[in-house]
Amino acid sequence: MSRVGVELAVTGVGVVSPWGDAAEAAAAAGGAAMPGADRWFDHRERLGPRGYKYLPAAAQYALAAARAALADGGRPDAVPADRRGLLLATGAGLASLFDAMDATVAGDGGAAHLSPATAPYFAVNVLGNRLAAELELKGFALTVATARTAAADALSTGALALAAGRCDTLVLAAAEEPLPAARGGGGEQGAAAFTLEPLAAARARGTRVHGTLRARSLFVPPSALRDSAGRERAAAHLTAALAGLLLGPAGGPPVPVSPGLDLDLVFDPDPDPGLDLDPGLDLVLDLDESVVGEAVALAVAGAASGGGPRATGPRLAMPSGAPEIAHPPGTHRVGCLGPAFALAHAVTSSDGPDRLVVCATGAGHVALVRVSPARPSRLTTQEPSHAEVA
Repeated sequence: MSRVGVELAVTGVGVVSPWGDAAEAAAAAGGAAMPGADRWFDHRERLGPRGYKYLPAAAQYALAAARAALADGGRPDAVPADRRGLLLATGAGLASLFDAMDATVAGDGGAAHLSPATAPYFAVNVLGNRLAAELELKGFALTVATARTAAADALSTGALALAAGRCDTLVLAAAEEPLPAARGGGGEQGAAAFTLEPLAAARARGTRVHGTLRARSLFVPPSALRDSAGRERAAAHLTAALAGLLLGPAGGPPVPVSPGLDLDLVFDPDPDPGLDLDPGLDLVLDLDESVVGEAVALAVAGAASGGGPRATGPRLAMPSGAPEIAHPPGTHRVGCLGPAFALAHAVTSSDGPDRLVVCATGAGHVALVRVSPARPSRLTTQEPSHAEVA
């Protein structure tokens, strides 16, 4: 099924990360938590001396990132409060709190020993409540919790909400907290926030636009890839989605892409930085070693005649002390910050190329986002639509 939404203009970006609040540094770390950095975030300095102590850490990160996005130029208050929407993306933002609650309820004291300060966060969809209240985002508040693709899926959902007239502006925040030790530990930490609105509305207000985003979300059932007929159907849907995103800004010709794709690079955590990438389109791949990841890689390889964009993505220097591979092959990746930080870095790189961020998981979730940094010639063209294939 195809659903059409608007192209999203990004007017503000905020990043909160243990590696620093610059989008480039956060993206280079892939969203990974910093080993041993237990006190990198002080809610008193970031949010204020009172009223924030008992907020879950991920809620604190999201609120700080959203404030940074507003300081960067985002203006959700340019429209009435009931025309503002919130999309909160997370995979493990409340995992530690949930485990602690479970242990309390299972203990001798039972549910009566739950803390009144944290008990309201019994469900993941309340993680963004404080953010919605402080910014008066009264149109709607929705939490997206698909593993790994949540932030990109939220973009598709937001574009559909704007197209349907449910709101006039959006705040999207992605926030994560490391997994508890009982679940293996590790994971992601921090938050990214974006203020979004239709490009035409941003132009009418004369506001600065970092760039535009077009997103598609798909589901590819792993069971459908067991036979050739299913693989062909999946390839057709993936190819159609990629073709739509590879079109130029005004529905013009496809952007030029480098010929050929070495599929070994798709799963190579350290591809050759000396590859001669075509400047027309950069590619950021976030795939796992699953049949779904392989299907997406094959579709990317054939996305343009003669081949597709190379699978290196932007080569960023890893921050000092960062793990060499933020998400080693074979690990179950739950957090959505890796793709979210990649989007934040891409859209704020005004001198950089367009980027296609591709994310897929073995469960079947696939998300594609075309990032077009602002350039004068682009922002005076006709606004295109985007399609989501579900």
